[in-house]
Amino acid sequence: MSVKLAHFSDIHLTARPLGWRVRDVFSKRTTGWVNVSLLGRGRRFRHANDVTAALRREFASRGFDQLVFSGDATTLAFPAEMTEAARRLGVGDPTLPPGIAVPGNHDLYVHRAVRDRVFEEAFAPWQEGLRVADEHYPFARKVGHVWLIALNSAKSNFWLWDATGRVGDAQLERFRALCAMIDSGPRIVVSHYPLLTHTYTPEPRWHRLRDWRKVRDLAAECGVGLWLHGHRHGWYVLPLAANLPFPTICAGSSTQTRRWGYHEYTIDAWHLKGLRRVYDLKTGNFLDSETFELELPGAA
Repeated sequence: MSVKLAHFSDIHLTARPLGWRVRDVFSKRTTGWVNVSLLGRGRRFRHANDVTAALRREFASRGFDQLVFSGDATTLAFPAEMTEAARRLGVGDPTLPPGIAVPGNHDLYVHRAVRDRVFEEAFAPWQEGLRVADEHYPFARKVGHVWLIALNSAKSNFWLWDATGRVGDAQLERFRALCAMIDSGPRIVVSHYPLLTHTYTPEPRWHRLRDWRKVRDLAAECGVGLWLHGHRHGWYVLPLAANLPFPTICAGSSTQTRRWGYHEYTIDAWHLKGLRRVYDLKTGNFLDSETFELELPGAA
């Protein structure tokens, strides 16, 4: 039996009107807006709506068992952006495959987005799974013989230059308990932040997952065989290494101009075949690109 997944990330959609309030002017959202509107970031995502529409057509036509979204649905975490992103992706559409989703740092851009659970409300149909007690993260869902474990590594940050993430000790203890509750089969973590960059080194200080070593070690202890993530907008695959006890895959940004794409994974037993599909601006469709294969470690 095989399982077919679609992994996409960092679509960074926005909406009009955003719904600005006075308090938003005196927050990180203002500098974020300057970056998008005046410093060029918005131009890099000017085709994002069209690419997302093509992505949704892929979801409907390529026979996926599960959609996997590793965060950054929005630009500034306004409720209007979140609702629009969920609508464009078809969250809750019964004609599409089910999905699993975690927030990115842009989805938790300010504390109010965390407090009001803006991401969790908009993506509720993609947030269903087995949990420890009543805590929201982590949660797990079994697809065929594969376990997908959603781990929230994003957080809001006060300083303008801070784009760091953290899983935190409390969530890690729940992660340990959750892994003890699930049965055998490949265990795949879905999270926004990478453990390591494409050079097998941590991200820069103000962009990294702060507790990445602790997270990596516990994930290995719990039999995780693969880590799926986004955050970095260029895609890459990391096989096993001395400082990496399981493979990781970055989907990159699915909508950023000239970096746009997503991954198909076919998992047969503990073997993964990956296919990168890349958006073609001329045709408005996704086309086959690179392929890769991995053996997933873990307790059988």
